Amino acid sequence: MTVVFLGLVSGLGFAAIFALIAQSLTLVLAASGVFNFAQGSIVMGATIVAYLLTARLGWHPSLVLLASVAAGMVGGLLTYAMAVRPVLGRSHVLSHTTVLTTIGLGTAANAVVLLLFGGDTHPVPSFVSEEPLRLLGQPIRPIYVVMVAVGIALTFAFDRLMHRTSIGHLFRATLEDREGAALMGIDTRKVMLGAFIAAGALSALAGWLAAPVVQASAFAAHDMVFYGFAGMAIGGFGSFAGALVGGVLVGLIYGLVPVLLDSHLTVPAMWAVVVLVLLVKPAGLLGTAGLFGSARLREI
Repeated sequence: MTVVFLGLVSGLGFAAIFALIAQSLTLVLAASGVFNFAQGSIVMGATIVAYLLTARLGWHPSLVLLASVAAGMVGGLLTYAMAVRPVLGRSHVLSHTTVLTTIGLGTAANAVVLLLFGGDTHPVPSFVSEEPLRLLGQPIRPIYVVMVAVGIALTFAFDRLMHRTSIGHLFRATLEDREGAALMGIDTRKVMLGAFIAAGALSALAGWLAAPVVQASAFAAHDMVFYGFAGMAIGGFGSFAGALVGGVLVGLIYGLVPVLLDSHLTVPAMWAVVVLVLLVKPAGLLGTAGLFGSARLREI
């Protein structure tokens, strides 16, 4: 029972990380229709920044957080400038072309980091106390509590941003009809750029939160982004609340399947859930009508 409880706690902690990554993917998708497969490089970069500034230079955790988020914002800007902006207007379906350009950019970034940083894994000191908390007599690492709290707060904040503010309306209008939005006076390129920068900040935050658990390496984020994408698919493309729900489900699979069954069954079990959900509800659990979950312009 203790092992199951610990698997549940770690699963919920990683669920928050998967939800943040799913949010960053959803934010870009909602504003531009782009599946940004370079997002994993930003998560990975944040773990390395956390290691260098914490373990090597001894910076305070708050400064490390700010530096990691700033690096993520720069990463989002560079992703837009190098993998998206050059193909705007050159492809009828932007998402088809940017799948290739973002994968290519992410692969190149990972290779550069591997050459500069090496393939070793480096421990990252925790930014909170390692003294375990007690719940029902069972020990809980405080970092998992922080992961869950931050994940839930940011998920609902972004969901409100997208559905209750003019910024969210601009994002959805840009996705649904980029040309029509431009005729209405919306600078669609600035909207897309802002989405990439904000998504970069979210991904970097996820990397910073997870760094003490997953450690820092050039391969740190591959699986996390893989699970984050699955969480977005389960929850519903374009839904921030769905990103939370999908992230929680994927996190529970991630934490409990190795304990109850076998670690080798984690990925098959996760994709079985993804396929089942999409067969029953193609838009995802909380997905809405419209392209990638966007509302129609007449509904905005």
